[in-house]
Amino acid sequence: MTEKKTGRPATYTEAQVLQGIGIVEKNGDIPTGDAVKKAMCIHLDIPAGINAQSLDKEVQRLLEERERRENARLVAALPDTSREAAREICASVESAVLTHLGREHDGLRRLNEQKVAARDLDLANQREQIRDLLKKLDLQAEEISKVETSKRDLEGLLIQSKEENDGLKARIAELEKQQDFREEMLSFMKDALAQHSPHLPEKA
Repeated sequence: MTEKKTGRPATYTEAQVLQGIGIVEKNGDIPTGDAVKKAMCIHLDIPAGINAQSLDKEVQRLLEERERRENARLVAALPDTSREAAREICASVESAVLTHLGREHDGLRRLNEQKVAARDLDLANQREQIRDLLKKLDLQAEEISKVETSKRDLEGLLIQSKEENDGLKARIAELEKQQDFREEMLSFMKDALAQHSPHLPEKA
């Protein structure tokens, strides 16, 4: 007797379900839980309270099992030549499928290799550009350093020149003072000589 996984035990047997399936198919209908339940209730005196959903699962299981047995019987009845032909066909189909898959795989592998090569080339170009930029930056830094050095040298020269100019200005001022002193002395001496010297007679 077939039992449901949950709930109350079924009130029908597997044989009764198979009979119900046979009745439904004999009437030209498709075996479903509802159709088999109706047939079982009418022809086999099964209580109407049975669960049609649970019965439908049992019906489908029995139909699938019957189909497997029928397929196995048909295959077993085949002659050896048919079996050999089927194996050859399967081998040919398998070979064709595997060959197709192999070509697809090889194409994808080649495409991937091309992408990797292109990516590597792009990376190499980027690295080369980066190296060129770094060289330019180094040259610019060197030029800036030279300019800064020249600027410091010029500033030193300007400071030295200013100091020399200041020294020259101080010397010139000192000399100017000394010159003024000499001129004053000469003027004083001239005046003194003029006061102490006798007056010379004027010529007629």
